[in-house]
Amino acid sequence: MILETIACIGAGNVGRSWAVVFARAGRRVFLWDPSPAALEAALAAIEVSFADLHAAGLLDDPQAGLGLISVAPNLEAALGKADYVQESALEVLSVKQALFAKMDALAPANAVIASSTSAIPGSAFLEEVPGRARCLVAHPVNPPHLIPLVEICPAPWTDPDAVARTRALMEAVGQAPVVVEKEAPGFLLNRLQWALLGEAMHLVGEGYCTAEDIDRVLTQGLALRWAFIGPFEVGHLNAAAGLAGYFGGLAEAMSRVQGSLRTDYPPSEELVAKLHAELAARHPVETLPDRQAWRDRRIMGLRRYLDDAARDEG
Repeated sequence: MILETIACIGAGNVGRSWAVVFARAGRRVFLWDPSPAALEAALAAIEVSFADLHAAGLLDDPQAGLGLISVAPNLEAALGKADYVQESALEVLSVKQALFAKMDALAPANAVIASSTSAIPGSAFLEEVPGRARCLVAHPVNPPHLIPLVEICPAPWTDPDAVARTRALMEAVGQAPVVVEKEAPGFLLNRLQWALLGEAMHLVGEGYCTAEDIDRVLTQGLALRWAFIGPFEVGHLNAAAGLAGYFGGLAEAMSRVQGSLRTDYPPSEELVAKLHAELAARHPVETLPDRQAWRDRRIMGLRRYLDDAARDEG
């Protein structure tokens, strides 16, 4: 079954970006949020996103996408014809428990219902949902209309068909899904991201370097490779004998360094304040929207390059 009609529940940064993902791929989207102000802001941001995608050469007809997004007057109207539901509400367990109970009661029986939760496993808020077999997590990276990864994580009771349909939908709308076979707090991306962030805080907190130094290590070092190949392929290419040679030659050094890592370094108020001050000196909080727009344009340029590179490789 092709999932053609999408309900996006929650119109914050992630929810409105999801609406762009689905509409630019020709899906009909019904957007709902309990806050009229959030919906108004979302529509303005969505229009800007479509214009930016068009300007970057990533979208031919922005008006066609905009025309596929409708604001629903209430939750029932948003879900009434949905084949697929993407929830992007507050990252609060009780909110998700209550909302999924309502959505399960209102959505058509054959609709898949997915959550954008960043770190809460589905089993924590889906157990009491009568239709829990059709529910799962589809965790995006913010903003999903620019960064395609989607982590599909079923709960222990999720029907495999719901996983398959969600994966097929994500591939059809241009996203890059992976399936997390077993629930893990934070799924895959945040576990990796927060492990690195913990060690970064350790290095700054213990006086090894500044936050700017850490950012430079990533942007001028690791990220230049990670933009198009992952850490396993990095190792595979960094040794004449491939990945086995990489681990064979560096196993002792890796073990020694890993024993000194602090991925669980506590984010004390003092350290957070220090890091914030350093970042805010470069990018004051009141200028963050401009910096976010700059980030998004750079991501669009990188996406265009990576798409061309993928076509050449193929």
